Amino acid sequence: MTAALLSVLLAGLSAAGCGAEPSVALPEDVVLLDPVGVGESYETVARRNLYAAKVYGGLICPYTEEYALESGMIFNEYAALPGDTVKKGQTLLRTNTDDMEKQIEELEKRIAGDQTEFEEYVKEAGEELEKFLGDEKFWGGAVERWAKEEPPEDSGEYEKWNSDNQFYESKFRNALISRQKLEEAIKQRTELYQLDAGYNRTLLKRLKEDRDNSTVLSKISGVAANMQLMNSGTYIPANAPVAAVADPKRKRIRCEYIPKETITGAERVYVVIDGVDYDVEYVPPENDKDTYTTFKVPEDAGNVELGDYAAIVIIKQSRKDVLTVSKEAVTTEADGSFVYLLENGERVYTPVRTGMQDGAYVEILSGVNEGDKVLTAKGDPAVKGTLTLQKGSISHEFSQNGYLAYPRQEWIGNPVTYGTAYFGELLVNINQPVKKGDVLFTMWVKADETEFTRSEKRLQRERERLAELQKKPEDNKKEIEMRQETIADLEKLIEEMQRDFAVREVKAPYDGIVTDLAMELWRRTLEEGSLLPRDMGLVVLSKKESNYILVEDTNGVLTYGNQAEITYHGADGSEKTSQGMVVTLNKASVSEELFGSGYALIRVSAEDAGEMAGSISGEDGWWSRNLFSVSVNTREMDNVLLVPRKAVISLGGATYVRLKQKDGSVLYQSFVAGGADSENYWVAEGLAEGMEVCIE
Repeated sequence: MTAALLSVLLAGLSAAGCGAEPSVALPEDVVLLDPVGVGESYETVARRNLYAAKVYGGLICPYTEEYALESGMIFNEYAALPGDTVKKGQTLLRTNTDDMEKQIEELEKRIAGDQTEFEEYVKEAGEELEKFLGDEKFWGGAVERWAKEEPPEDSGEYEKWNSDNQFYESKFRNALISRQKLEEAIKQRTELYQLDAGYNRTLLKRLKEDRDNSTVLSKISGVAANMQLMNSGTYIPANAPVAAVADPKRKRIRCEYIPKETITGAERVYVVIDGVDYDVEYVPPENDKDTYTTFKVPEDAGNVELGDYAAIVIIKQSRKDVLTVSKEAVTTEADGSFVYLLENGERVYTPVRTGMQDGAYVEILSGVNEGDKVLTAKGDPAVKGTLTLQKGSISHEFSQNGYLAYPRQEWIGNPVTYGTAYFGELLVNINQPVKKGDVLFTMWVKADETEFTRSEKRLQRERERLAELQKKPEDNKKEIEMRQETIADLEKLIEEMQRDFAVREVKAPYDGIVTDLAMELWRRTLEEGSLLPRDMGLVVLSKKESNYILVEDTNGVLTYGNQAEITYHGADGSEKTSQGMVVTLNKASVSEELFGSGYALIRVSAEDAGEMAGSISGEDGWWSRNLFSVSVNTREMDNVLLVPRKAVISLGGATYVRLKQKDGSVLYQSFVAGGADSENYWVAEGLAEGMEVCIE
């Protein structure tokens, strides 16, 4: 034995019970070549459970689909927001299709006009062709009949016959040529029309496809989740994920990435949910980009909720109730492994055959017996007492500042198109809740009498002309239709003018919250009688039911289904508490593009949103930067065996406790830790309720 090995063996501590203090045997004058056994530390060969395991944190997540546009578009508005229930085929968001709609309308008119023009041409050309065919037949028959009456050339009648014959032949040729030219013209016109019509129909089809594709539709029924945060006018690149829909009925477990070979090569794979373990089925990834691993929710798992914590336990290898010694006691060389037994104060070289090992202990298959004393350098920390293991709950608290957020807003302003509008009085304030029909501001309109009178006179003339045309409807069918369309447009115009001239109040179109005012945003003052430009927005209104608390969550701790508590101060200064639910998904369920920079939306009730808004005083911007305290319990696991941190020892990457045996001795025992908070570990496997463990 080498001097170095002997020095290690002599540096150990004697095995002791829960109340013993360690003793050190390091004589300064020790002879390294031939030491005695007195004072050497040892451990007793004992039966233990060994584990080679790893635990992966997971979540109960909904099945999720993401959607993108096939081509680049300009964003217009959201049709659904996170937390909204949606059906299959329902629109999630819309892009601006005004230009496409105009192109489609103009192209449809052009196609209809070209078709009408072509049909009229075909009708007229057909009538003319019938005439040419009739002439051709008539003069052709005349030529045939006249040829039968041809007299001898030397007769006196031949010259007159020949003159008439040439006349008939000339007429026949002219009719024949006219018919052939017209047929060729009809053919060319038909081919040209068909070519143009085919091109226009293809163009119209593509425009309609682009228009239809300009809306993002859900392909499943479920709940709208993450959305790209965009303002109207934002450019959306092609194939960029812009919306996700979750199906809460189809639950699955998503956890950090586990290599497939780790799963297939494991002794056992199971999931722990609220203290109960279930066998679990691995789901292969749908694509190579998925950086998370999916498992099916066990059918017998009971009523699990979205957002619940689920720990995936991979038992690579385990041994139950096997003879073990500490790794430090075993020496492995080329010809095998050995330990030194302590017998009658002497060291005895003993070859052993080893099996599995965990972080600190080795399975002994042969060579020693239970109760043998094996020399080891392993010491034992000081012990202060014992405690009995019990079940409880463990969780982590997510605590962050939040802000009231309004993803869906719109400007309410001057609605008048005809006439000159003037501002009256503003009747609302920023962050004021309003009901549908509440007056936001007053105004009045000076009518454009000249334009109104001109339109009325034109309508009168069109009606008179229509009356004349309707006296002969068969002869004026097309013009009658045109006059009727013109009259309808003029009637609509006059109706819109009359409506605009009568505007005195602008009302809220729905229940909402006033989130901003033009006067605040632009720092301008509108006085009574100020000119209101057309389409000028005065009040920014948000629907109360689409308001959220926004929290920063760069690590993706929060996910759909987590329950949150929001604390804030009401308008009267008193502290209030509201409950909300996280309605966005984290990185386990959506792509980086939709997870974005790491913000979660917590949906609160419309009533609470109104009270929260009332507590905010005059802040600018898309988000009202008023702070709320947000608290969410995450990684929550109920009904699990808890081990205080002060009772846990980490050795070789594994976790151990010192179990007090019935005879008062202490046994180091490893266990599979499912997770931990600042005070406790929770046990996935290896320990049982009621066991007594030593604490430092």
